[in-house]
Amino acid sequence: MIKFDFTNKNVIVTGASMGLGKEIAKQFAKAHANVIIADLNLEAAEKTKKELEVYGTKILTYPIDVSNYSKWKKLANFANQELGSIDILVNNAGICSLEPIADMDIDKLNKMLAVNLNGTIYGCKTILPIMKKQGGGRVVNMSSIASKLASANGSIYSVTKAGVLELTACLGREYAKDNITVNCVLPGIIRTPLWEGMLDTMTKGDNSKKDTTFTTYTDTIPTGRPQDPIDIAMATLFLCTEEAYNINCQNLAVDGGHTF
Repeated sequence: MIKFDFTNKNVIVTGASMGLGKEIAKQFAKAHANVIIADLNLEAAEKTKKELEVYGTKILTYPIDVSNYSKWKKLANFANQELGSIDILVNNAGICSLEPIADMDIDKLNKMLAVNLNGTIYGCKTILPIMKKQGGGRVVNMSSIASKLASANGSIYSVTKAGVLELTACLGREYAKDNITVNCVLPGIIRTPLWEGMLDTMTKGDNSKKDTTFTTYTDTIPTGRPQDPIDIAMATLFLCTEEAYNINCQNLAVDGGHTF
């Protein structure tokens, strides 16, 4: 496995109490970074914190609804007070619902836009000026292969993730001369809690159909296997290294060749 070293680097990972975010936070901690687990579910975040403290770095939690801009300001202040700087931001928090747009509850629709797109915008708007003042930094936004693959019942989720792609490209150029890179990772098909929720919707809660339904998706992957959270974490960490300084405004799909 690739060995990373983020000694003395301070990292914020949103949605880090479980799933992809948890694995990303774990790999940063293993690579000697200080990590803030920023998550709406503080109980789960505290549990993850205890698991990551074995790596010997400073692990903090902070409760945040990423769709609330004022909460981002408070998170930034907390990070600066506790760690002194913010070197890396991973905008990972996200939610998903797959259903026909005509049937989707308007509050659910607006929540998906608020968390997936606005939450990423607010994070970048808050943290990028801080990184500029510090003299540099790395931002990785989490999108999805859904941003490139049109699918029935996935319109709103796909729109939010496609918006993240354009946001990433624009901000990467906007801050390129400030020693800041902004990149995007597009996870493929991974059986995380997010995917479990999607399978619940698709199977109407019938657990006996979940495995078969999931297989219909994984069968379309050229490499023949679904992705694992650590695949996404390794790609994220690489984009945050000094060696990746010339990779900017890019969308890195980790999907076994599903998209191209």
